[in-house]
Amino acid sequence: MRQGAQFLDVPVGAQFYEEIGKLSAVGVTQGCGGGNYCSNNNISREQMAAFIIKALGEFNPPSPPTPRFGDVPTTHPFYPFIEKMAALGITAGCGGGNYCPDNPVTRGQMAVFLVKAFGL
Repeated sequence: MRQGAQFLDVPVGAQFYEEIGKLSAVGVTQGCGGGNYCSNNNISREQMAAFIIKALGEFNPPSPPTPRFGDVPTTHPFYPFIEKMAALGITAGCGGGNYCPDNPVTRGQMAVFLVKAFGL
């Protein structure tokens, strides 16, 4: 088994230890900061974009010169990941020309993202 970072809040034997370790080992996550993973925290739409695009093997997507979403400017830290999700047809945003990067991802939205991302 590939194992990545040993997060302070995910001890050996913890629920999801192996899965979190595998995501870390392949570079999909670096945790939430301070040596932690924060496995019980909710995830935002911007974070979901980074997880999905990295899981697809693209760790440094290009930054298009013009943003497609009114609430995600080119200076937004997740801009390239969100733009890549849209370019791949994984998301069309949250409506009104926005992506709503800070909104939490519902389980339903996550299902749509994953089905589209992995062609299920």
